[in-house]
Amino acid sequence: MIVNKDNIRNLLIDSIHSNIEAKEFFERNVKNEKVLNLLVQCAIGDYSNDARMEAAYWISKFNKDILKTVENELLKIQKDELDSIACHVFVALGKIKSKEGLKYLIESRIKPTLYWEAQALKFYFENFLE
Repeated sequence: MIVNKDNIRNLLIDSIHSNIEAKEFFERNVKNEKVLNLLVQCAIGDYSNDARMEAAYWISKFNKDILKTVENELLKIQKDELDSIACHVFVALGKIKSKEGLKYLIESRIKPTLYWEAQALKFYFENFLE
């Protein structure tokens, strides 16, 4: 199979609908930087929310070493209005211990609902967040 954006997009849609071959493709390629970059492109700008959501899910399955290469893009995706996309990116950013990801998580996701908990977390992580 040629690995390009169109093929990845089709596999994402198949995967979200429980297609075994599509899921196996992504499981085999969780160390493939080209696949990761194509998943990031889909998560950022595909017109199908199914493809975007499944791309975010598979991104979260990559290991921290390869995820570090796309941290800047993940920081953009974490702000997505759809929780089903953002939540997987939070996990990916957590794997790489992204300082900017943690700041966003505390300020924009935790603090609006759990103000005092967010304040406490800032103290727990004050050396890291500086």
